[in-house]
Amino acid sequence: MSAQSPLSHMVEATPASRDRYADLLRVLSLLGVVLGHFTMAAVVLDHGAVTVSFANVLDTEAWARPFTLVAQVMPVFFVVGGFAHATAWRSLRARGGGYADFARARIARLVRPTLVFVGVWLAVSVVAEAVASESAVVAPVLQIAGQLLWFLGVYLIAAACAPALLTAHERWGWRALAALVAVVVLVDVLRLAAGVPGVQWLNFAFVWLAVHQLGFHYADGVADRVGERRLGARLLGGGVVSLALLVVVGPYSTTMVSYAGEELSNLAPPTTALLAFAVAQAGALLLLRRPARRALERRRVWTAVVVAGSMAMTAFLWHFTALILIYGGLWVAGVDLAGDPSEASFWWLKLALLVPFLALVIALVLVFRRFESMPGRREPVGPNRVRAAVAAVGSACGIAGMLGFAVTGFRGTLTGYVGSVAGVPMTVWGATALLLAAAGLTSWAARA
Repeated sequence: MSAQSPLSHMVEATPASRDRYADLLRVLSLLGVVLGHFTMAAVVLDHGAVTVSFANVLDTEAWARPFTLVAQVMPVFFVVGGFAHATAWRSLRARGGGYADFARARIARLVRPTLVFVGVWLAVSVVAEAVASESAVVAPVLQIAGQLLWFLGVYLIAAACAPALLTAHERWGWRALAALVAVVVLVDVLRLAAGVPGVQWLNFAFVWLAVHQLGFHYADGVADRVGERRLGARLLGGGVVSLALLVVVGPYSTTMVSYAGEELSNLAPPTTALLAFAVAQAGALLLLRRPARRALERRRVWTAVVVAGSMAMTAFLWHFTALILIYGGLWVAGVDLAGDPSEASFWWLKLALLVPFLALVIALVLVFRRFESMPGRREPVGPNRVRAAVAAVGSACGIAGMLGFAVTGFRGTLTGYVGSVAGVPMTVWGATALLLAAAGLTSWAARA
């Protein structure tokens, strides 16, 4: 008899208690991000002016903005993240683990594949700036290549705070969630009514932490106790009514993805309206859980989810690279693009490029997916204040490094470009050093 493949073993080893629906939602949310970025990218290639620029379909096409109520999938990832972090921390805590063990297992899993991504793009940047540093094409390409890391920076905030927030959840239940919601509302009031400068950036943390907190309640089995349909209907109704009131009475819009020229973005930074949308979206997904769970009992469906889940983060990291390679190929071929979404030719080209784009994403995944695996299991070092403090510093370095790349991309390896993160100067080498520190400190803190 032939040996069982690792994939077959993963499928067969799935415990009956595993929530397969959470795995499906994680995969679909990351797939939504990949396809959303591809669809919304409006790229201008102008050989005459020797320029390349990147814009968003939403910048000019008002008809596309309502679709963000379906296309915005970030809340799904954070709710599932809360569920996963609650499950992982409780399991680790039961085995005698401490915060340092959690940081190594959860945060290093994100930092490790990101460092590989960063290393490749640093090499590309050095060569590109050495050969063509004066080109108007090089800087925007290098800068946009790293912008997607802002998402991981914000997600690392949730991961780093998960043990403390789960403790608050276990002690105060829904009151902990209510407190986060209250802070979100307070930040918006101070920003919009009182005009307090800079306070809005706090909601990059508090909105996503509140959404993440919903995942703790899901991990506690609230959907099973209340009934997924009843709870789903309540969340959907409450979220929709809240969002409608915020839009009609308040200054918010129904667009859940940022675009150039908007008066008030719901995403950068996040707002109370985005939180209401997240609640409604969570309710809608609960209403779909029962039929989805029946489908996930089929071996072929679950196998597809397992395969996609094993490489989802790699696909997220490298899909911008695939997009750049697609348009880079058109540039080399001498093709000019107006990047005008109001023209039918824009959408026909999108359709034509979809297959090569997905093929490139798959090729990059096959090359780099090995770096997505979980760190090797160690015996937990247990609760320890010094180790926890070191791991916390490492987590903070990881957050700052990810946000640093979101600002600078990979621009400035040789030219010395300086960006700003919350008023703090940041270079590509500074962001790199922070990520290396994150990997080193979280690993050291959990070393026996």
